[in-house]
Amino acid sequence: MAEKVKFSVSIDAELGKVLRQFAAAEDEQISSVISRALEQYLDDRRLIRAGLRAMADYETEYGPFSEAEMADADARVAGLFGRPGEERRTA
Repeated sequence: MAEKVKFSVSIDAELGKVLRQFAAAEDEQISSVISRALEQYLDDRRLIRAGLRAMADYETEYGPFSEAEMADADARVAGLFGRPGEERRTA
């Protein structure tokens, strides 16, 4: 079993309520739910940062993306993640 470390964090009261309800419904400890969510979040952020670095490297070599290329990329991302119309955010 992996070594555990204890943290103290503060979250919004409503989020805490939802977290407790979710953990209870899943018959899990709150710490397990938070650990999995944080792991997923950090993995997602690493992937986003790697993608942004790759885009910057590409633009350094080939020049800025055109508006058409950006629109095409937005459409592909929306198709993959089912978030049509959501604005692009940077990491």
